[in-house]
Amino acid sequence: GLEDEATVRSMNGVRVAQLLLSSVPNLPHFRFVLRAIKQWARVHGLYSNVLGFLGGVNWAILVAFICKRYPEASPFVLMRHFFGTFGSWRWPRPVRLVKVVYSPPTGVMPLPVWN
Repeated sequence: GLEDEATVRSMNGVRVAQLLLSSVPNLPHFRFVLRAIKQWARVHGLYSNVLGFLGGVNWAILVAFICKRYPEASPFVLMRHFFGTFGSWRWPRPVRLVKVVYSPPTGVMPLPVWN
């Protein structure tokens, strides 16, 4: 069951993937742009959690943010917005896809908030 914290946290990757896929307005555009951005990051040596750069889910969150902001845009326009937005982003300001909720929904084990 999902009664202990370690088990619940191990399911987080699945939960995040489901949230990302369900939050983007155009899934084919999201997937296209994400593949292109990840390839760009690899070519420029910027794709690696191990080396302190962004990894797969991090890139996916950034792409989902842009897709939600520009729901009618083509993949190429989304990529232009991606680089324009995050090239001038005021880091370390967080990129949020949804409003932060500090209490879990009914039936979900209450765990400490972590980012």
